[in-house]
Amino acid sequence: MVRTWAPLFAILSFVSAFHLPFERRQTNDGVHLAITPACGKLGGTPINANAGVVTTGIKTLVAFGDSYTFGGKNDGGPLPPAVLIGTNPRAGNRATDGPVWAEDLASDLGATIKDYAISGAVVNVTLWPSKAGASDFLHQAALFLSQNNTLNPVTTLYAVFFGIKSDNFTLYVADGNHLPQAAADLLAQIERLAAAPTNAKNILVVDDYGFGTHSAIGDAWKQAVFTGLITLRAQGLNVAFVDFSPLWDAVLGTTPPGFAAFGYKNPGNCIPNADQTTLAGECATPLQSFYWLPSHPSKETHRIMADYVDFVLANCEA
Repeated sequence: MVRTWAPLFAILSFVSAFHLPFERRQTNDGVHLAITPACGKLGGTPINANAGVVTTGIKTLVAFGDSYTFGGKNDGGPLPPAVLIGTNPRAGNRATDGPVWAEDLASDLGATIKDYAISGAVVNVTLWPSKAGASDFLHQAALFLSQNNTLNPVTTLYAVFFGIKSDNFTLYVADGNHLPQAAADLLAQIERLAAAPTNAKNILVVDDYGFGTHSAIGDAWKQAVFTGLITLRAQGLNVAFVDFSPLWDAVLGTTPPGFAAFGYKNPGNCIPNADQTTLAGECATPLQSFYWLPSHPSKETHRIMADYVDFVLANCEA
């Protein structure tokens, strides 16, 4: 099946219960966010929280991360079109069939995205010998800083999304538990961005460790990052934390309501193998599948991930 993705016309709807009175909505092929993100405050157990990030007026979204955030290029420049061409299963080199969540978020904010994420990236590659040669947050931040960007700190939001799989499970088995240091390194890179000359002011940290699988080491990783945000806040930064684990749990059936409530017909992946170069074996429900490539969200899932982030930034004021 040869398909291309094209943006759908947005409509406005009144949502009286939340701080987003007019929320852009798309049909998104029938897939929608079927849970309300829980809100809390910085401190204690990790939970969605926003301490000071005001999205009104944000003009630039700077994104760091791995394949979940990779928009087809990782140099901060314009991204390739998020469309499937021919039988290539990667839309503009992305690990999905359309835009990733950060692109959708930038669109929601009316902002330009500068994306430095790259597939396979970890926080600090030196912690994981089995990932030698891979990208990491240190290199992504260094590239950004080397470009001498002159972004207004007040109108720029920095998004950091690591630790989804590699930092927590695959590499833990191969290289041992270096997650405490990885968490410290993630926070240190944020402090680096907050220092001169960048003087970053608005920080969004996103977590989805294990994508539906919970573990003591993963929980400790998330707790360390979340606790570290308290220190960053005390240093004068505006910080927000988004935890996607309730979304994964709700879709995959660990907790209600289950995948069908979201409009999915397939809670698994649509393309059989992550490394294939064609659409061979594409599932019968490509527009209603939770994953596109194995363990990689479909464009519909990326859209509701952005909806989830939108809600937290607008409503979870810590």
